Amino acid sequence: MLERFILNITTLRREREIIVLLPDDYYQSNKSYPVLYINDGQNAFIDQEAFIKKSWGFAQYSKKQHLDVIMVGIYCNFEGDKRIDEYGPWLISEELSFYYSGKIGKRIGGEGDKYIQWLGNECKQFIDQKYRTIQHDTAICGSSMGGVISAYASLKYPEIFPKCAALSTAFWFNMAEFEELIKRSDPKKIECFYFDLGNDEGNGDDTVSRMYLQANNYIYHLFKEKGFVIHYSIYQDAKHNEWEWEKRVPVFMNLFYG
Repeated sequence: MLERFILNITTLRREREIIVLLPDDYYQSNKSYPVLYINDGQNAFIDQEAFIKKSWGFAQYSKKQHLDVIMVGIYCNFEGDKRIDEYGPWLISEELSFYYSGKIGKRIGGEGDKYIQWLGNECKQFIDQKYRTIQHDTAICGSSMGGVISAYASLKYPEIFPKCAALSTAFWFNMAEFEELIKRSDPKKIECFYFDLGNDEGNGDDTVSRMYLQANNYIYHLFKEKGFVIHYSIYQDAKHNEWEWEKRVPVFMNLFYG
């Protein structure tokens, strides 16, 4: 069962659509449920609304597994470079900003913390008040830049997002900042941290694929040095798209919910 809402992101002074998937028996039961927040929520449930007309298949997976989880998809900001602004916890260098946006002298990113403050406080409060939730059992997931903001949320605010799945994460946009954040984070507060990538994240561009691989491997070693219990996978011949990420949904959902 899908329900839709428009919420005000007060920290950024803009509105955002969210879509909520409830367990099939939600209105026939008195149970309380854990909550999964999904960045790029337009790609979560409905193929026709997804970026390449292919969703991650969360609705089908939930139904097949009889999963007792409330899932909240937060649509991304489709305006200009705003998706990167909101999913970027820090400003990206001019060089990488140009690589992504093609605009000389413009730096993108940097609104990520305000976005997560809204998600972890106002949006979560809305969901917790409207639905029967297990308020301390909260997870977050996303891919690419959605993986960046998901990883940031769990590392910066593990008391709110103790479970994280960051797929095909573009850590290379802010390597130094992530290194410092990991060094400051408390591994005991994070219940489950899953991240992965394919060996063809560049979709045929070997340079981009190497950037993803080198960055994710370095993040892996930083986690290990700090003592995090993590789950890290590299998928052979996997490209950077929703078809591949759908295949990995059962992996991290099983880690989160058994």
